[in-house]
Amino acid sequence: MSHERKRSNSPSYRIRVDNLPLNVDKYLLEKAFRDFGRIDYCRVVEDDHGESKGYGFIDFESKESAASAAKRMD
Repeated sequence: MSHERKRSNSPSYRIRVDNLPLNVDKYLLEKAFRDFGRIDYCRVVEDDHGESKGYGFIDFESKESAASAAKRMD
């Protein structure tokens, strides 16, 4: 898991979450990470058939939240 500053006008910090169980959707992913801080965006990447590819992204409002989430959930 890693964190980085998202490249856009929004001051969010993104982490990539790998090795997700295929039944995890964006709502479960967001629920698992919401205690670390405000989430601006959450997405589980899907294939052309709407099936999870096993990874996703979460954008946190603060760098500290992203870093804490990446460290504790790794």
